Amino acid sequence: MPPTPPPGTAFSSGPHGRSLVATQDFTPGSLIAIFSSPTLALPDGPSMRTTCNYCLRVGSNEGFSPVSLKACTGCRAAVYCGPTCQRAHWKSIHKAECKMFARVRETTGKDWLPTPARALAQVLLTNDKGIRDPFDGSDPLESNLEGFRADEQVWGDFELQAMAAMTYSGVFMNEDGLRVAMRFLCQIQTNAFNRLDADTGMSGIFLDPALARVNHSCVPNAFIGFDKRTATLRAERPIKEGEEITISYIANDKPRSIRREGLRLYYFECDCPRCVDDLDVYQVAQTSPVISLNSFSLQPDLTKFREPAIDKSGISMNQIEIIYKVVYDQTKSEQDTSIEAARTRWKLCKPLVEAKMWAVEPLPTTILLLATNWQTNYKWAVYALPLACFLATQCDPIKLVAPFMPWRIKGVMIITKLLAFTGELTSSGELAKRCTHEGIVGALAMADQVTMCQALLHIVVHQGSIGAAEDWDVLKEAKMMLKDLESLPGRVDESKMVQAWAKDPEDPQAKAFFESEVLKPVNTLASFAPEILEDVLVQGQGSVVRR
Repeated sequence: MPPTPPPGTAFSSGPHGRSLVATQDFTPGSLIAIFSSPTLALPDGPSMRTTCNYCLRVGSNEGFSPVSLKACTGCRAAVYCGPTCQRAHWKSIHKAECKMFARVRETTGKDWLPTPARALAQVLLTNDKGIRDPFDGSDPLESNLEGFRADEQVWGDFELQAMAAMTYSGVFMNEDGLRVAMRFLCQIQTNAFNRLDADTGMSGIFLDPALARVNHSCVPNAFIGFDKRTATLRAERPIKEGEEITISYIANDKPRSIRREGLRLYYFECDCPRCVDDLDVYQVAQTSPVISLNSFSLQPDLTKFREPAIDKSGISMNQIEIIYKVVYDQTKSEQDTSIEAARTRWKLCKPLVEAKMWAVEPLPTTILLLATNWQTNYKWAVYALPLACFLATQCDPIKLVAPFMPWRIKGVMIITKLLAFTGELTSSGELAKRCTHEGIVGALAMADQVTMCQALLHIVVHQGSIGAAEDWDVLKEAKMMLKDLESLPGRVDESKMVQAWAKDPEDPQAKAFFESEVLKPVNTLASFAPEILEDVLVQGQGSVVRR
C-alpha cells in the first residue's frame, strides 16, 4: 500500500521531486505529524547489544530513567527492555531473524550485522514469497540507483552488504535476486533517517515512507525528533498553507563544501539561500522569523541576532572552509575530546576568535568538546560551567535561533546541572579550594545559584514543552528537579519571583529580577570562557587563574 500523507499535509511534486506540503498554517514549534509505524526501525550494528531492539531505548543503569536489558534466549544477540518489547519484536520480525544471527555467529564469530545488511535482511525476511518489493506500488521510494551504480566504491560496498543480507537471511541468491536486493538497499540508504544522538547513545535508522517525502534545505522550516520507535515532525519556523515542508538531512551549520559532501549520496545539490549565497550562521540568524521567541531564553537581547558584534573584515568564507577542513584533517575525528586535539583546533581557529565569530564552526565544537570532557572530570567540572554558559549565550542561539530546539534546551540543562554541582561546593566552602579562577569563585559566591537553577529549569520546561515530546527524558528530569527546588523551605519569596517571571517574562519587575539574578551571573561566567580557553589551550592547564 502506498503511504498516505499525515493530516494537515499533502503529497506533491515540484522542482525538488516528490515532496510534502502543508495544507494548513503551522506556527513555530507546533506538531506537524507523528510517525509511529515505521517500515524499518533498528539500532546500528554495534549498538544492538546496548539498545532495546524493539522500542530502541538505550540501556543504562544510571541517569533519570534506568533501563536494564535482557537478551533473547534463542540468538543471544538481540536485547530487550522487557517482555512486552520482546514479544512485539518477535511478532514483527525477530521470529524470522533469530536463526539468522546463529548463522552470523557461526560464520563471523560476531553476534551483529552491519546496519545496512541487517535492515536489508529484515526486508527480505518479511517477504514470504521470495524477493518482492515492499516499497513498490503506484509511488515507490526514490532509490538513486543510477547515482550509486556510478560510484564504483559505494556500489561495491553495497554489493557486499546485499550478498551478506541474502546469505544470512537464507534467501536464494541469483542475479535477478541480487539486483532487486541492491535496489532495496539503495532505497534504504536514500530514505532512512539516522537516529544518532551522541548525548544519549541513541543510534540506528528509521524509515517511514511518508516521512521520506520531506525534502532537504539547509534553511529548513521544520525538524525531526526521535523518541524510541516514534519520529515527530515539528515546525521550526512559520509554515504557510501550500508551502513545502523541509528539514535538514545534515548538520547545516558547517561550511558549504562540507554540507555538499554530506549530501553527496543523495545525488542533488541544495539550492537554498544558505547554499546559493554562501551565507554564514550569523547571516542566516539575522533573517530568521523566530528571533522574537528568544525573549524567554538565555539570550533575550534580540540585537545580538540582528546586529551581531562580529568583524568579518579579516576573514572570508573560503578561509573558513579551509580552517574547517584542516582542523579535522589534523585532529582525525570530529569527536576527539583530547586536550591535544583541542589545542590544535584552537590554534587553527584563531582567525575566527579574532573576528569574534564564536558561532562559526569549527569553533563551537572546539569549545563543546572541551566542556564535555571537563563535565565528567571532578577536578575540571567547575571550569566547564563558564564554557557551557558561553555556548548557551554566544553560540547555540545563533546556530539554532528557535529556543525550543532540543539542542538548545540540552545546553540550558547542562548549565543547570553544573550549577547544582558548584552550588554544593559553594555552600560547603570547597569552591575556592577547587577553583583557582578568582572571577568564577567571586561570581558564584555573589549568585543565588538555587534561583538560577529554578529559572533555568522553567526555560527547559517551557521550551521543551514546545519542541519535544512529553516523555522526553530531559523534559521529565527538568520537571522533577523543578518540583524539588520549588518545595525547598525558606525560599518562598525567591520562588514566587521566579514563577512570576516565568508567567510573564515581559513584566518590568519580573524582567528586572531575571536580568539581575539569572542573566547577569550567567553572562559574567560566560565572559570568563575566552580567557580560560586561552590559558588552557595556549598556556597549559595549570594556569587557569584570573589575571
